[in-house]
Amino acid sequence: MAKFRKHPTGQWPFYPRLKEGDIEHEYWSSKKMYHKAFLTDRMGRIVVTMDGDSYDEFLDAVRKKKGNIWASSIDEAMREAMAAWVAKED
Repeated sequence: MAKFRKHPTGQWPFYPRLKEGDIEHEYWSSKKMYHKAFLTDRMGRIVVTMDGDSYDEFLDAVRKKKGNIWASSIDEAMREAMAAWVAKED
């Protein structure tokens, strides 16, 4: 019977702070798409729920600042807002 090495687990001590090069198992490093998806999936998450009016106001503000409301623009606007808030709290 063939012996196989254990498949890598999703339990990493640095979760959710994975970066390129952190994963050394050849399965993940040789499969670039899977590796990238794994890194992206292991990032920290913040979920914001808004009522319709607040959501529309937020999207309008993003559209004015970024020129569109693509997912990448919304993500960038949220990151900027969080960074500004954290800097203000310091």
